[in-house]
Amino acid sequence: MAGGDMARHSPEEARDLGLWTAGWLAVLLVGGLWWLGDLRVQWPVLLVPLVWVLVALRPRRRR
Repeated sequence: MAGGDMARHSPEEARDLGLWTAGWLAVLLVGGLWWLGDLRVQWPVLLVPLVWVLVALRPRRRR
């Protein structure tokens, strides 16, 4: 596919996909920190899914 020929998601689909991805990322990070890390020290890594959620929830223009 050429650069501009890729199928775009509707704003609702993009939001849902972003929230789904952020949720799984949070689950995997918490599991990894609980299993391998120290959640008391490494908790700032959990800000990544939070930022992901904020980006997913931002208002989008319709095309």
